[in-house]
Amino acid sequence: MLIRPLHPNFGAEVLDLQLEAATPQDIDTLRAALDEHQLLLFRNGESLAPEQQVEICGWFGPPVDNGDGRLWSMLRNEEAAGRIKLPFHADFTYTDSPIKIISLHASELPPGGTSTSFVSGIHGWASLPLELQTRLAPMTLRHRHVSAITTGLPEFIADHPLRKEHPRSGRPILFATEYHAHRILELDLEESDAILSRLFEHLYAEQHIYTHRWQLHDLMIWDNLAVQHARREAAELSAGKRAVQRVVVNEMTYPELVARARQQQEQRRQPA
Repeated sequence: MLIRPLHPNFGAEVLDLQLEAATPQDIDTLRAALDEHQLLLFRNGESLAPEQQVEICGWFGPPVDNGDGRLWSMLRNEEAAGRIKLPFHADFTYTDSPIKIISLHASELPPGGTSTSFVSGIHGWASLPLELQTRLAPMTLRHRHVSAITTGLPEFIADHPLRKEHPRSGRPILFATEYHAHRILELDLEESDAILSRLFEHLYAEQHIYTHRWQLHDLMIWDNLAVQHARREAAELSAGKRAVQRVVVNEMTYPELVARARQQQEQRRQPA
C-alpha cells in the first residue's frame, strides 16, 4: 500500500490496495492515515455495492441509519439536495452530534465531469496567527440551520468550541463554516461578524482548497470534524446525471438528531 498526498495541507490517495482484500493490518494503516491526512481517496475503478461501502466505512466507526432503515443513501442531481450549490460546511455541525466520517462513491457522472471542494479545519487553525489563536481559543460559536429544501424540519441550533479538539488525535480544529456559522457568543454581533469574515477569508483562501475532479467509481472517505466540503457549482441535470452513494459514521441517527432539535426548539419557545 502506498499513500500519496493530494494537497500540501491535507488529503491523500491510497494506491496499490484492493479494498476487498484488505487485511486487519491494512485497516489499521488506513485508520492512522485518515487521522493524519483527514481525507482519503481510493481509485480502484470498480463499482461498489452499497453493502461493500457500508463495510469499508465501518472500518472507521459505526455506519448509521439515514432515516429509512438503510445504512446508505444516494445523492442524485434529480433532487435539490444533490443538485444545488452548497457553501463550505461540515454535515450536522448545527447539532449536538456532528457526523464523524463521510464516504461518497461516484456511481454516475455527467459527461463534462463534476467536482467537490474541500478545506481542512485543522490546517485552518494551525495556520492562524498565534495572537488570534490565543484570543479565540476560549470562545464558542453558535451553528444554525433552517432547511430551504425540506419542509417540516425544526430550526437546528448548536454551540461548539471555536477551537475544537479532535476526539482521537487531540489536534485543534477551526470549527466554523461559512454555511452554518451564526455568531461567536462572547462577542457582540458586529465584532462576531468581523472576526468570522476574517476567519473565512483565511480558511477559504484558494491555496488552501483541494478541488476533487471525480472519476467514475472514485471512493472518498473524510473526517467530517476536520474537513469541510462544498459544491461550488450547481450540478444541473441539463449537464448530465450525477449520483453519489453515501455512507456516514456517527453516534446518533438522523431521526434522533431531528427529534432532539425539535425538542430543543420547543424548549426555546417556552417563556423564561
